[in-house]
Amino acid sequence: MPNPDLRFHIQRDQLTWFLDLLLDEREIFQLSASTGIVLDVDRLYALSRRELLVNLADVFLDVVGTAKSELKNPETSLVSQFLTEKAQAAISRVGYMEISEIETFFKTSDVLIETGDFGEIVWALLTDQRTAVVEHGYKLLNTTYASIEVVYTNGSGNAHIMDQLGSIEAQPVYDPESGMQHTDAPEQDLEHLERQLADSKADYTSLEQKHNRLDQQRALLLEENKALKTKTEEIHENEKRLKALEQENHILREQIAQYIEDTAELQHLTAEYERLLAEKDQMGEQLREYEQIKAAKENFTTDLKLVEEAIYKGHQGLEDFQTTLDNHFDILENSHQAARGALNQIRQTLAYLDTQEAVEGQGPYNLTTEQPRVGVFVDVQNMFYAAKDRFGRRVDYIKLLDLIVGPRYLMVAYAYVVQIPEINQSSFLSLLEHNGYTIKSKDLRLRGDGSAKGDWDVGIAVDVVSMLGSLDVVILASGDGDFCPLAELIKQQNKRVEVVAFEHNTSMDLQQIADQFFPIGDELLI
Repeated sequence: MPNPDLRFHIQRDQLTWFLDLLLDEREIFQLSASTGIVLDVDRLYALSRRELLVNLADVFLDVVGTAKSELKNPETSLVSQFLTEKAQAAISRVGYMEISEIETFFKTSDVLIETGDFGEIVWALLTDQRTAVVEHGYKLLNTTYASIEVVYTNGSGNAHIMDQLGSIEAQPVYDPESGMQHTDAPEQDLEHLERQLADSKADYTSLEQKHNRLDQQRALLLEENKALKTKTEEIHENEKRLKALEQENHILREQIAQYIEDTAELQHLTAEYERLLAEKDQMGEQLREYEQIKAAKENFTTDLKLVEEAIYKGHQGLEDFQTTLDNHFDILENSHQAARGALNQIRQTLAYLDTQEAVEGQGPYNLTTEQPRVGVFVDVQNMFYAAKDRFGRRVDYIKLLDLIVGPRYLMVAYAYVVQIPEINQSSFLSLLEHNGYTIKSKDLRLRGDGSAKGDWDVGIAVDVVSMLGSLDVVILASGDGDFCPLAELIKQQNKRVEVVAFEHNTSMDLQQIADQFFPIGDELLI
């Protein structure tokens, strides 16, 4: 426990008085010998009680040499340690008390002085770790000493305290070795007797004042006793209420325990209910999927039966239709060839009439007695979307055929179409057929990933290669760069390949490979 820094909060006379209250003669002598105040033992025995106390105060305050220096001598620590050991019981008592209790029980010093506990209690307060307790100790010490100084100044006061303060100047010193008391001269004995006589005269006044203080203390204790009785009654009532509350608390604890068990069971049931709901939803979803599959299966079975019946009927009708179709095919083919020849003859005549005024060599073709055989292959999908995306218009396929064939002999003109179920192209296809085109169509196919496929690249290439032996010029109406290998193959066979398409939508490689490129202009759009 740290020593109190009394050096900066207490005067020398005040500390001398405090040590006199705290120590008896034996302890004063032992502490004086331990601190080495006087090296000569005989001289130590000759000093009076007050002289020894003053020397101990000087050692504690570190007056000699350093004048209240902040440095502490070993003797100072020794005095503090001795006082702490002496007041150990009071220190323990104070340590267990609250600050409010300390301020209540140690409010005044009168009772502490009468019981002889003032010094130890004050030292316990000054050595406490709590700042408020230490401040209360200083306050109690200073107040008590100040009251004693006032009484002393007025010539009256506490006889017991005045007796202690007066007697310390001439009391003989106790010899711990011989157990005897020593005086240094008859003059000192005479002074001592005179002081005792003066002290005896002051006893009566001191006792009277003590009696008055005791009366005040008794009145105070009576008031405190009355307050304690009231407090005891309140405590008794509180104990009754506490017992009732404990019973209620016990009942509530049992109810809480039951509630916790019920809550745990409810949480378990809730979790189980949620799991069952999830399983129910999952089974419901599976049941709906099963119903859909079942319905789809039934529909598929019905459709399959209908398809089988239709195939069977269609097969029979197809055989009959095939027979009839074969009979009419030859007739239609002959009529078609005759009509195509007549149409070419008309075109040649018109081209001849148009070129009568032209300068020789300026036209794209020179009229010869034997015209080149031309095959036209139109990718309708490519041409349609190119015109729509760039110009928002459509291609005039009739003008296109007349322009690209010219006076040459048209062997065949194929129009490749992809049929979309949502779009009716019957009138458009009829128009193409009536103007010299042979229609080849296929349905738009849907893939499993949702995308669609509908192109004629392979079909066009197969038709071109299969007819290449009967053609001199192949005209591709498409800007698709996938036809570059086909164009190279045509040129390898010493055939002429021409490309007609929109310039913005035509592959540069295809334009370079072609013998001639016809860009579609505004005159071919409707």
